[in-house]
Amino acid sequence: MSDPNARPDRPSDRDFGPFRLGPALAFVLITFAATWGVEIALIADGLRFDDLVGQSAPALWLLGVMWIPGLAALLVTLFMERTTARGLIPALSLRLGSVGPYFLGIALIPLAYAIMYGITWGAGLSGFDPDMGTLAALSGTPIGRDTALQVMLPLSIFLGPLINFVFGLGEELGWRGFLLPRLMPLGKPAAYLVLGLLWGLWHAPLIWAGLNYPGQPMEGILMMCLICLAFGAFLNEMTLHYRSSILAGFLHGAANAQGYGIWTWMFPDAHPLLGGAMGLTGVLVWTALTCLTIAVLRRLRS
Repeated sequence: MSDPNARPDRPSDRDFGPFRLGPALAFVLITFAATWGVEIALIADGLRFDDLVGQSAPALWLLGVMWIPGLAALLVTLFMERTTARGLIPALSLRLGSVGPYFLGIALIPLAYAIMYGITWGAGLSGFDPDMGTLAALSGTPIGRDTALQVMLPLSIFLGPLINFVFGLGEELGWRGFLLPRLMPLGKPAAYLVLGLLWGLWHAPLIWAGLNYPGQPMEGILMMCLICLAFGAFLNEMTLHYRSSILAGFLHGAANAQGYGIWTWMFPDAHPLLGGAMGLTGVLVWTALTCLTIAVLRRLRS
C-alpha cells in the first residue's frame, strides 16, 4: 500500500541540486557562535548540570537556545539565499504532512524509552525505583508508582510532545529543515554523518558543564555525537520521506518529553555512558528504530 503524502520515489541526491558550501557554512557558523557564546558565558558564571535535578529541569533560557538553529536558518534562507517569505515553506520543509506519523511517534518514542531503560535495568546498569523516591524527597510529597504510571507517564506521552514541540521545532527548522537538504547532494551517508556530528558537537558546552554525563565531559561529548547520529538518522528518514521539518520538531519534542519524564527518576543511577536514553543503550535502540523505519518507508514507497 502506498502513502499518498510521501514522494513516489526515494529521495536521491539529484532532488536537492548541487552542493553549495556558502549557505551551509554560514548556518553552521551563526548557530555555533550564538549558541556557544551564550552557553560559555553562563558556564563561566557558574552554570553546572551535575545533579539529577539540574539535568531534569532545564531553565527557560536553555529551551530558548534551542531556537538558535531555527533563527539562523531563517536568516540564511532569507538574506543569503534570497528566498521570499512564501518560498520559506519549501525551502525549510514547513509542512505538516499526514497525521499518521505524528500518532505513530506518540506510540513509538515512549516504547523506545521503555526498551532503553528495560535493557539498562536488565544489564545491571541501573537500579529501579518505581516510587521515584528522589523526586518524592525533593517535592516533599510521596508519589508512588500508581501516580507515576497513571498520571505522569500519560501526561508525558500526550501533553509533553505538544509543549516540547515549540522548542523542538526551533532546532529542527535548522538541522532538518535547512541543513539536511543542503547536505544531501553529498550523498545520504555523508549528509547523515556530517549532520549528526555537528548536532552532537553543538551540545558540547552543556555536556562539558555536566549535562547528561556528569563527571565525564570528554567521553560525554563523544557519546552525545553517537546519540545524535543514531536519533538524528531516525529524524532524517522521517523528514525526507514526509518532507516535513514540523514532523521532525514534533518527534524531537516527544523524545524530550520522555527524557524529562519519569524514566530518569525511576532509574536515577543509570550508568551515563552505557545505560539510559543517552548512553550506549540509547544508541542501540535508536539505531534499531532507524533500521526499522528505513525498511517500512521503503515498503511504503514500493
